[in-house]
Parts: sequence; structure tokens; C-alpha cells
Amino acid sequence: MHVYILLAIWFAGAFIAGGALFIPIYDQYVIVGAIGWVTICASSALIFYEMKKIKAEDKKKELI
Repeated sequence: MHVYILLAIWFAGAFIAGGALFIPIYDQYVIVGAIGWVTICASSALIFYEMKKIKAEDKKKELI
């Protein structure tokens, strides 16, 4: 995946988690908030993985 797509997914998760603050019913607030935070955490991990992979590929290109 491209880092730009992952950043868009990260921001979508942030908007979902932020939007959960406006839900008055606690059960729904928890569900929506959890979905948002899981999205943020998963996309953050994938962003760091992609950055590490890109850095390793750049090092390989420098050696050639």
C-alpha cells in the first residue's frame, strides 16, 4: 500500500473516533470510538512498516 492511502485511512479513523464524542448513547459511543481507535492503531503500524520497507529498499539501491 502507498503511504498516502494509509494516511487517508489514519485520518478517517481519527474522524470516526472524534465523531464518537458526539454520540449520546454510551454503548454506541464505545463501539464507534473503538472502531476509530483500532483503525488509527492499525494504520499507524502499517505506515511505520511501509516507511521501514521503503528505507530498506533505498539502502539496497545505494549499494548497487
